Amino acid sequence: MLNRRRPAAAWVSRIRFWRPVLAATLSLFAFGCSGCRAVYVTRLAYEQARYLASAESVEELIARTEDPERRKALELVLEAREFARRSGLEVGGSYRKVANMKSASPFHVVTAAYADRLEPYTWWYPVVGAIPYRGYFEREAALEYARELEKDEALDTAVVEASAYSTLGWFADPLPSTVVDRGTMAVATTVLHELVHQTLFIPGQVAFNETLATAVAYRLADDFFAERGEVERAERLRRARAAWVARSRILDDAAATLKAFFERARQERWPRERMLEERTRVYEQVQADAIAADPVFAAEFRGRTLHNATFLAIHRYATRAAEIEAFLDTQPSVKAALDRIRELTKEERDPYLALQRSSVTAEASAAGSLRPAHRAFSSRTGCADAERRRRPPRSGRVAPDRA
Repeated sequence: MLNRRRPAAAWVSRIRFWRPVLAATLSLFAFGCSGCRAVYVTRLAYEQARYLASAESVEELIARTEDPERRKALELVLEAREFARRSGLEVGGSYRKVANMKSASPFHVVTAAYADRLEPYTWWYPVVGAIPYRGYFEREAALEYARELEKDEALDTAVVEASAYSTLGWFADPLPSTVVDRGTMAVATTVLHELVHQTLFIPGQVAFNETLATAVAYRLADDFFAERGEVERAERLRRARAAWVARSRILDDAAATLKAFFERARQERWPRERMLEERTRVYEQVQADAIAADPVFAAEFRGRTLHNATFLAIHRYATRAAEIEAFLDTQPSVKAALDRIRELTKEERDPYLALQRSSVTAEASAAGSLRPAHRAFSSRTGCADAERRRRPPRSGRVAPDRA
């Protein structure tokens, strides 16, 4: 069934269903459109050009903005960008401009999954690999394509509108004006999240990339506002990050339940009709479990159609977050963490397995040494400073609410 509304969970940033699609399709354009629809790719390239053309420098917008709150949000674009650079992220020419979304076409994304297993349907593109999205600038075209997938491939599908996307450094990305409209918290977390992707993006590992970017962006945003003396905002980020980790555990448990269900259906060779009927009951139980564990989070599911495509669209932004958080706690800085992941994934294609093996190696090394193995990083100093040691443990801190 085609879900014409945004997937559940407002805490999942509304800007995230975007980035690899456009970068990938533009790379296809560069590679001669072999095996793809030339009209489709040409349209994306045209709309990307319009999007970039609508952008104005942040300085110019600040100079003529009278609204003090909007001016503050605009100023924060450049401040967050500079903070990201000091923290070791690759900023390039991105986020020096803001794109006027009133003159640019909205970006719609088709995402799909197999109905009989918890596995996304993917499209392959040069550079970024397999991606579970396909982007459109016209909603009707996206809906038509989703209907084709449902009819011809018997897939679960969802169509969502993205409020922003990133080209992963292919272009000097502007920030959409709609993000500025949402205020300083949205600006900071969006800029930091996107620049994590611009710094490190592992081909074909969307769930890991998204979860990593969320974890790092939350930590950096916390430090960013703390450095500015905005203690209340920093505290809000810690609470949000803690909730995000807890919700990731709920989703991880649900994914395990769903995988066990689909394996049983496969082994017992259930007919498709029975599988779909039983699957509905499983998703009802998933929703009930979420309500019991986190009523605020579960409220986002009410009134929504849950199926494999919508579930995966939520889960990929919080997949095994606790494992990534544990790894980041062992690293001296953001740059060191991302460099380490880049090195680890050269040998092991599964980034989660790479982190597990790294953890085992680190524990074995620490067991043979009397010295502390690591210190949790502070992005401001690159190491654990006295102020950080006096703070409560980071394990309970979480990412901001971007809704």
